[in-house]
Amino acid sequence: MAMVKSRGRSTYKTMGFVLGAVDYGDSDRIVTFYTDRFGKLKGIAKGARRSVKRFANAIELFSLSTIIFSRTRETGFAFIDNCDVMNHYPGIRHDLEKLLSASYIVELIDQMTVEGKNNHMLFQHVRTFLDLIETNLYSDNLIRFFELRLLRHSGYDPVLDHCIICNTPIDAMENPCFSAMDAGIRCTRCRNGGNAHIPVSVGTLKALIMSRQIDIDKINRLSLSRQSLKESEELLGSLIEHTIGKQLKSLKILRQIQKMVE
Repeated sequence: MAMVKSRGRSTYKTMGFVLGAVDYGDSDRIVTFYTDRFGKLKGIAKGARRSVKRFANAIELFSLSTIIFSRTRETGFAFIDNCDVMNHYPGIRHDLEKLLSASYIVELIDQMTVEGKNNHMLFQHVRTFLDLIETNLYSDNLIRFFELRLLRHSGYDPVLDHCIICNTPIDAMENPCFSAMDAGIRCTRCRNGGNAHIPVSVGTLKALIMSRQIDIDKINRLSLSRQSLKESEELLGSLIEHTIGKQLKSLKILRQIQKMVE
């Protein structure tokens, strides 16, 4: 919603998470946010590299900030006039696994969204999970649950409760497989000649279905077994990679670090 108009520009105020920033010129930065009112928003923060006080912590990766920006038209390039940090997530920044996980979350949001398309539910989803990561012990469960709900909010919700070809329910399947290309599972009879290539147990499918439906304030009560964690990581990872066309750097680094500390 516009606040004021000056010199042909409309000025707006919103909340947003920092998805990334790059230096521009001698003193400016181009910052990408995911906001609660405007979806993904990219704009230039004039003098951000020189004015530490003006943008202190507010344009660092995954910070939640109040943003005041202006632009000449509703979908035009934004000029970031001011940012005030709301949550810098110090508990995440002081833990390497949490830091890498939060970096993965915002990189994933950046890759799966387009500028100017608002999705308030997705904004709230990011906020909820960053708060959970900040206030709880690190857990791979949370990352898998984030991925699954992100796919739903982004319109890529996978079919997990029945075969996408013959509609056989998972309770009647012996060896289901998941197809990233089809975004769903196939039973033994229907997988031949198809794109299904990731074996997944019925138990894992049921756990993912439950995690997708449970109230978010109860999600910490769910815990995936070691087998289900491995299967869900492969299943969701394959779908996300198929959707965006690549594996994200932050996820690759996170997995490398986790292997080192095992």
